[in-house]
Amino acid sequence: MLFLMLGGVFFAACVITMLRFKLRLNIGVFGALLFSGVTTFIFSVDKKTAFLGLDGWRMGFLSFLFIIFFACVLSDGIEVKRAYATVLLIPFAISILAILGRFGIYPLGVSASDGSFLSTIGNINWFTAYLSIFVPFGVGIAATKKRFSLEFFICETYVIAGTVALLVQGSESGLLIIAGTYLLLLFMGLSDRELFKAFLIQLFTLGIAMASVYLLIFFFGKRYTYEDNLLIRLCMHHIGIVLMALALFVYRLTRFMEEVSYQWKKNLYKKFFFVLTIIGAVAAAIFIFGIYGDDFGNGRGIIWRMSLDMYAGLDPFRKIVGVGQDCFYSYAYGNPFWSESFINVFDGNRLTNAHNMYLTLLIENGAIGLLSYLFVFGHVLFKLIKAEDKKKHAAVICALPIFAYLINGLVSFSTVVSTPYAFLLLGYSLYITKEESSDITQDQARE
Repeated sequence: MLFLMLGGVFFAACVITMLRFKLRLNIGVFGALLFSGVTTFIFSVDKKTAFLGLDGWRMGFLSFLFIIFFACVLSDGIEVKRAYATVLLIPFAISILAILGRFGIYPLGVSASDGSFLSTIGNINWFTAYLSIFVPFGVGIAATKKRFSLEFFICETYVIAGTVALLVQGSESGLLIIAGTYLLLLFMGLSDRELFKAFLIQLFTLGIAMASVYLLIFFFGKRYTYEDNLLIRLCMHHIGIVLMALALFVYRLTRFMEEVSYQWKKNLYKKFFFVLTIIGAVAAAIFIFGIYGDDFGNGRGIIWRMSLDMYAGLDPFRKIVGVGQDCFYSYAYGNPFWSESFINVFDGNRLTNAHNMYLTLLIENGAIGLLSYLFVFGHVLFKLIKAEDKKKHAAVICALPIFAYLINGLVSFSTVVSTPYAFLLLGYSLYITKEESSDITQDQARE
């Protein structure tokens, strides 16, 4: 509700400013999303819920309009420069609160009696989605700072705090965020030796964060307020020290190759990257297939199966336009068959989405909604990855959180503490990759 109220204030302020100075709003590629959103709302099964969003959730058409509008405003060009420095103070403070909370210390007393809630964000899934934006965002900023400067060390401190919060929060989907962030940074670094060295430094920082978690669990493990999980086990098996050693070795090797004037063969390195990534993806798919079942991913297996069955049962028109923005619950529990099924399976607990952003989009916004979503994100990421060298730093800062958000979406969902930030980054990405925005140089990106 706070997002809707503040969003309304800023929306009104922007509109008045645009009318006063006769500015034009450039919708651009967001037109595809806007068209699908309007179409879905017109044919939604519950107009009130589709417009305002489900209570306690509020990701309806109104939120969607605000998000698209602000992204369009940024895509027309607003210089942010040092503004992010103050923005990062909030996720830094929230990360510290979350770490303390995981060890039974609640300075603010927020939901202290409920281990599934963290910091001021709340539910672990919401908090993980929040970190899927702000941890990669910090990694991107740290990677583009002048190495070993004061600002560099300040940014590294932020990255360590955010990463430790991500590692101890309890959701194993944090591994997807970490993998997506560092794999994309590695891929972009293969095009540039200096950016590759920045990747190695960030890998070392990740090792420091994992080693820090090891020490926290070693000394204060009895105070840890959540159950054992994959990320904690990785930290306790000294993976952090391995990453630090690996990063130092490859960094020194890279420096040696530079000293002997060895040519940087980016095309060859990218081929190796693609081959290894495909092998890793196939191995992961085989492993997941072997353990997949209804209880997979804390019950996501059965949620996905029932959601797919629900989509398959929609009439052809509904499959195209969906049941309505944020209307997963309204449709499912308004249908006698699915209502009984969900109540029986989830013991009366309310299921508000498919716990997979893409499957939720498919049901709520239909095929046109999902395709337009993928088109916009894919288009922006492609432009960022292909950005010219003088815009590369700004492109890295934007690309990492956008990609991590998409990866986390495989097991998560849209919320007001993550989705608006992803779209703000989309809008700013379109601005920095414009041909006429050649003034956004490396130095400005560092600022």
